[in-house]
Amino acid sequence: MTAAPYQRLLTDLETDRTRQLESARLAKHPETQVVASSMASAFLHAAAMAIREFEGPAAAQAYAERAVGGDERSAPGISPPPA
Repeated sequence: MTAAPYQRLLTDLETDRTRQLESARLAKHPETQVVASSMASAFLHAAAMAIREFEGPAAAQAYAERAVGGDERSAPGISPPPA
């Protein structure tokens, strides 16, 4: 896999995760919030798996920590989970 498809994959996963986090934030029913939050977690996990495969486990761990911690300067496109 070249860098361009890999970067597109990560960008798409981040975009989908961000959408699900926003859906969870806007959800009017607790069940809908849980589903959207779970989907956001799944997208984070998928991105971390891709990073682990191509960059190694340390990079995947750092990515996940930045994403969950909300350090948007280090992980653009990633938002912290809804409060």
